[in-house]
Parts: sequence; structure tokens; C-alpha cells
Amino acid sequence: MFSNCMSFFQCTSKNSKRSSSPSSSYCCRQQYKRNMISGMSTSKLSAAFRPSAPNDRTFKSVSKANDYFAKKEYKLAIDEYTKALTLLQPSLDKKNATAFSALIFSNRSASYYQCNKWVEAIKDANQVIRIKPEWPKGYFRRAEANLKLEKYDEALEDYYTAQKKDPQNPQITLRIAKTLILRDNQDMKLKIYALEPGQDICLHTKTNPIQNKIFDYAIDMKNIIYIVADLETRKCVVIDACWDVDGILRFIKKKKLELVGGIVTHYHFDHVGGIPPSPFDQFRIKVSGIYSLMRRVPKLSVYINPADIPHVLKSNPGMSELKSRIISTPDKFTLKLGNLTNLQFIHVPGHTEGSQIILVNETRLFTGDTLMVGCVGRIDLPGGDIKEMKKTLKERLSDLEDGTVVYPGHNYGGEWTTIGMEREKEQEWTFASIKIILSSLVFISKN
Repeated sequence: MFSNCMSFFQCTSKNSKRSSSPSSSYCCRQQYKRNMISGMSTSKLSAAFRPSAPNDRTFKSVSKANDYFAKKEYKLAIDEYTKALTLLQPSLDKKNATAFSALIFSNRSASYYQCNKWVEAIKDANQVIRIKPEWPKGYFRRAEANLKLEKYDEALEDYYTAQKKDPQNPQITLRIAKTLILRDNQDMKLKIYALEPGQDICLHTKTNPIQNKIFDYAIDMKNIIYIVADLETRKCVVIDACWDVDGILRFIKKKKLELVGGIVTHYHFDHVGGIPPSPFDQFRIKVSGIYSLMRRVPKLSVYINPADIPHVLKSNPGMSELKSRIISTPDKFTLKLGNLTNLQFIHVPGHTEGSQIILVNETRLFTGDTLMVGCVGRIDLPGGDIKEMKKTLKERLSDLEDGTVVYPGHNYGGEWTTIGMEREKEQEWTFASIKIILSSLVFISKN
């Protein structure tokens, strides 16, 4: 359910170049936060220099392309940028190429990126580097595409080059941190897919307006559905499958993975689907979720903390017939995906009685609504308990290392954080109308 989050920007660490340890990505994220508090804009990379168009026709094409890009009509933007480059064709050789043509290549590269055309994005980024090697733009664009192609070393090299040319840009620092994490995952033969409504799933159709309304709500909720895969066996589990089970299964099939389990972090309907709570239940709609997943995948086991099982069954009445496939996960329950990927379930009551977080290979933590970027889950909703939440933060998470990467259940303040960053806070949390000062609580204290 909705979490009332307060952002934080209390950071003090330096970036450590080319370290593959979890702590290095932690430092990169810290640098990003420090830059943000000093007022740096993440749009600085694209706004650093705006050269003039050589003529009206080119200007009109580029303006039209920029408008399409702003409207997220990226294919049309590509067409218009291409027209502009055609008009500039005589001057595109190295000797006569202009800053304006480099900017068009950069913008078209960004458009190709948005269309998932990574190779084309790299080709245009190479043109930017050829024409204006002193700009960070070309290196950044090429790094972005290589990141999508999972060429992490190449991406890091370009990100570091871009950072040298624009050392105060927080966006670059954040990308370096993300790339280090992804490279670590690759070394562990671990793949984590974060699916977000409106981007990866919950895409509108022309034939189902009611479903589209549900998808709109899913987009507003900013849930993140995770697929955790062992690359050696291709086996995977999905965490908090909700809103668009068909879309989730299509994604898994596209990646050629074998789904072997569904994990529930807690019972709220935006994580398990089913019948929404009052007053939304009056519309007699059901949200696609864990029950839909069990019906679509015969023999699939789902993993739920025993305290939350009754609540999941209440909002998904048909699941009672499949109860034999529900695996109760008490504290410290473990699950293996092959020989390399180990999942440990940690019971963390506070947001709900049966909230649980999943620690993967002792370095990656999926926290549902218990812990997010700069905030914790609400305790004024059904199942919430402030005393248990304090105990969870102070005691139950105390053994986790600072470099543990946190993947939250909602993208409210960001897609990821680390335990070390969250430990630094002694701040005021707001839970709906209840104001709680945790001034005496060292957040996730090790003491």
C-alpha cells in the first residue's frame, strides 16, 4: 500500500573507481546524494551546451523532433532527427562537422535508446565522440547503450570518461554505481529484473478499457515486481507478482527462464492482487496477482510468511483450493536456485504481521514495503505496528552489512539504496497522520 516517505540527502563518501565490491557502489550513490543536496541538476548533461541551427529548415526539423521526444514518441523523433541530419549531410565529415550536428546525433542516440535499439544508439554516440570528443555526451550515451547490452566493463570505461569531463554531474555517478552492482550480479551468475508498471508491464491495450484503468492505478502506485534468476540453471522466482501476471509471464518467457516460485513480501493487495480493500471493493473488480499466477502456472509453489497467509486467502478466495502449493516461510527459511543462488527469508513484522524480506547471496535484499529509499512502510494500515517496526529496524536488520543492496517494493524515492545509507539516518518519519520521532533510535542499529 502507499507509503508516506521522506527523502534524505545526508551523504558523505567518495567514489572508488573500478572497485567491484558492493561498498564501491554504495560510495557512488553517496556521492550522487551529496551532489543533489548541493543543488546540482540531473539534466545538466543535456543542458550544458545548446549550439545554434545553421538554417531554418534544420531548426524546424530538430524542434519537431524535440517535441516528439518530449511526448515520448521516439520513433517519430528519430525520423525528424534523421531529416535534420540529411539536411546537414554535406557538413558531416570530420573537418566540417558542427557542434549542432553532434547534438542531433546525441539526441537521436537517446531516441534509439528509448526504442531499445542499443546498437543504433552506440553508432550515433560514436559520431558525437568523433565530432566533439571533449563533450561528455557521447561517452554517456554509449555507456547507457552498453549497459543495456550488459557490456559492463565497456560501459564503466565510458562513464568514467564522461565523469572526468563533467565531474560534478550526479547522474553519471549514479550510473557508475548501478553498473558496478550489475557487474557484481553477473559475477555471481545472478540476474535481477525490476519490472515497473507502464514501462515493462501494465501496457495499455485498445480492447480493454477497464484493464487500462487498473493499469493506470498500478502506474500511480509505483510498484516494482522483481524476477530473480540463477543464470546457471535459468531458474527464477518472481517477487510480489501483481497487476499484470500475463505481462510478467511474457517477460519471463522472452528471457527464456523457468519460473519455479512466487514470493510474497506481504499481503496488501498491490503486492498480491485479488479483491481490493474498501472502498474499492464496491466496484467488483479483481486485480491480477498471486492467485492468477498459480492458475497460469500449474504446480507452481508460492512462499508466504505464515502470519500473512490468512489475509492473502481472504483477498483471493479461490486460492484455498490450491493451499497445498502454499509454502509457509518462517524466519530464516531458505530456498536455493541451483548451486549458486541462495535466498533467505527474514520475518520483519511492522508493516504487516507477516512481512518478510528476502536476502539473496547475503548481498541483495528485497524489502517489499518494510524499507525503501529514505523511508519505511506505513504502520497505520491493517497489520501495521509501530513497536514491531522499531524492533525490525533496530534489531532484526542489525546483522546486515552496509554494502547490502536494497531493492524496495515501490519506486517512491529511487530504485535502490544500501543498508549503509539507510543506517545513517536519525530522522523524522511520517506515517499518514501519525508523527513519530525516532530521535532515540539509531536506524537499523548494530548496537
